[in-house]
Amino acid sequence: MTDNAHTLNWLHFADCMNNGGTSELMIDFSPSPTGTHGQVIRYLHDPDEITVIAESFEAYLQMLINKDYDFIQEDTLG
Repeated sequence: MTDNAHTLNWLHFADCMNNGGTSELMIDFSPSPTGTHGQVIRYLHDPDEITVIAESFEAYLQMLINKDYDFIQEDTLG
């Protein structure tokens, strides 16, 4: 990861609430030399932490599918 925020090329696509904290999910188009172009990263606020959670957006979606993510909750349908 670069130390200069102006050179980061991240596409923010989701905000998350987790245990009272907040995090953001982003696609990274400016990875470090050890990263992968298009990897999905999570920025966790307080404490500040950046974690790669998937090698690509496609891999991120597959991870959700594999965990049987409940995209539609029947109890909320009208």
